[in-house]
Amino acid sequence: MQIDNHSVFELLKALLPPTPPARRAAGFAGFGKRFASSPWLSSLRSFSQVIFINHPLSGALLLMAFLLVSPWMALLAGVGMAAANLTSRLLGLASTLRDQGIHGFNGVLVGCAGASLLLTSALSRVGLVVSLVALGGSLTTLMLELWSGCFHRRGDPPVLTLPFCLVTWCFLILVSPPSPDPIESVQISAAGGTLRALLLGLPHSFGQVFLCSGLASGVLVLLAVVIASPMAAALGASGAMVGMVTAFTLSQGADQAAVAQGLWGYNGLLVAIALGGIFHAPGVKSLLMALAGAGLATLLQAVQLSLISNLPPLTLSFVLTTWLLQRLAREGVPALIPVSLHAVVTPEEHRKRFLVARELLGRFRCNLRQRIAGTAQAVGLVPLSPSLQKRAQHLFQLLDRNCDGSLSLDELREALLPSRSSDVASDQSQSSLDSQLKATMAAMDFDGDGRIDSAEFSQLIQRLQRLREGEERLLLYLLPVDANGDDRLDRDEMARLLKSLGQPPLTATEQSLVFVDQEQGLRWCDFVDRLLLI
Repeated sequence: MQIDNHSVFELLKALLPPTPPARRAAGFAGFGKRFASSPWLSSLRSFSQVIFINHPLSGALLLMAFLLVSPWMALLAGVGMAAANLTSRLLGLASTLRDQGIHGFNGVLVGCAGASLLLTSALSRVGLVVSLVALGGSLTTLMLELWSGCFHRRGDPPVLTLPFCLVTWCFLILVSPPSPDPIESVQISAAGGTLRALLLGLPHSFGQVFLCSGLASGVLVLLAVVIASPMAAALGASGAMVGMVTAFTLSQGADQAAVAQGLWGYNGLLVAIALGGIFHAPGVKSLLMALAGAGLATLLQAVQLSLISNLPPLTLSFVLTTWLLQRLAREGVPALIPVSLHAVVTPEEHRKRFLVARELLGRFRCNLRQRIAGTAQAVGLVPLSPSLQKRAQHLFQLLDRNCDGSLSLDELREALLPSRSSDVASDQSQSSLDSQLKATMAAMDFDGDGRIDSAEFSQLIQRLQRLREGEERLLLYLLPVDANGDDRLDRDEMARLLKSLGQPPLTATEQSLVFVDQEQGLRWCDFVDRLLLI
């Protein structure tokens, strides 16, 4: 989604001072941003993307967790990741997805599974396992590319960890590891009661996402999530707890050792993070769906074990539950707007996008109602901060060439022409620019006296500043609203957008003002101009 270079918003942004360079984030949050292009850190992101975290420091902690289990697991996780990313590079796939760890995380899981599920006592078997993991990592990238070719529309189900599940099961069937029930055979000391089993199961559930059975490794995985996203950690812990409690209430029951080992919590953990804060903006509805999904994932895991007891459940119930609930939410709770796999962010960032969209759309709705009611003058103008007021006054004095206390069309055009390319000199471009500027000046004239005074100009600068600050997050939030992918916002999509932000649908009068001469829907640049000028 791109804003047209000839939109009013883009024209007027030239009036604002340049955006100051972003300050480097301090601490852990800035670590990943400063070295985003490093191949080494991109590899670490492949580890952390398994649990929906795009953070190299978290990836480093996960590598330490693998080393705590065994150097063998760390080695195979690296082999699987490297094979997956190398295949991505050889196929010429998008480097952005590879750099963010999207192409490598299934390969990491294949490596972890190879270390946990395949015995390696003989030297010949070591070579076989390494070869299988490398092959499996490559196959996950091929599956990911095939999936994206078949399911590329907005709203289609994400592949998630399905390639890891399919590759691992195929290898287990082919190799026939001598140890029966390889995951469930991991035993711990007597749980000592339900509460103790739940407390032990919480960190173990984080570790079992990577097939790590040790308590220390589970704590490191939990720490890796907390560093990148405390909200994701809280969601995951809630989902794991719901999953374990659901396991205790199953008709056939679940022994306390398995619960304490995290074997009944990791699928619910992944579902809660995915639905509660990654694919949907965090909120009451998404939280309820996430917790319900955690319970459902546990039930599906129990069904899977009863039907296919000779193969480990892995993360299939997480995949199926996420698909199912995203589909149901789209039909039953349209206010929950899902994002695509490539747009995965932390729940905190997703929440910020939601809040920015709600603030900007809330002001737009208020201005729209005032415009229709003709009460803008009675409501009054919003006070500006001292710093913004000073900048706006200085800019107004520069633009007011004849010093008559108001701006004319010629004065505004002169201010914008230097920032325009030379082709603007043509009569057609000049006419188009004048038409845009006339509409802009009409929108700036709050009191309807035909003049643009300093106070009215300051209000426009304030709106322009707010919109520029929130532009990126707003457009990222709006992207999945465009369900049909035509890069336009039609009436139904507008209603869904407003509902997701707690706003009622537009009235007929409001629609006629917003969608004037745009029967097929608003282009994104037109919509942003509406936010600025109405």
